[in-house]
Amino acid sequence: MPENLGINELEWTSYSPKKQRILLEKHAQISKERELLTKVDENLGDTFLAVKVYGGKVMFPPLFLNWQNYKPMQFNIFNGRCQKIDLVSQASENIKTQLGVCFLDDVLYLDPSRYDFSKKLGSVNIYFSPLWTSGFSYKGINSTGYVQLNDVTVEIKKHKIPAASKTKK
Repeated sequence: MPENLGINELEWTSYSPKKQRILLEKHAQISKERELLTKVDENLGDTFLAVKVYGGKVMFPPLFLNWQNYKPMQFNIFNGRCQKIDLVSQASENIKTQLGVCFLDDVLYLDPSRYDFSKKLGSVNIYFSPLWTSGFSYKGINSTGYVQLNDVTVEIKKHKIPAASKTKK
């Protein structure tokens, strides 16, 4: 169960049963709220981000003890959406974790906590910059969410969908 929260077994066993129950209740509520934001919506808006995440290290379940290298990855995310992105270990294709991301109101949220309400969208918030239209890289990103990004680079480029493309079916 602690691996669903991004907590290693040793830390989990140090918590009282009451604290464990509270964390699990918070996790259930946050999961329900995030599920609503991941539903497929026909009206995705007219902007999306092309995002690349590379460099640095992340934590992988089930142990969450040591940061490990992962394969660089890229994804697109539409405004108003949250999704989970697979991160794959460089050591083995079978070792994976999921990075939660949201793009809401011109803010890119990365690596949410699964039990901390103040970080339910992301433990890293990157606010819109006009530099996104030509592409911009943020280096040395660290997070305190599920995968605990450590010294990663996040490259963001914002795209606008042409009006003519949105009307075609």
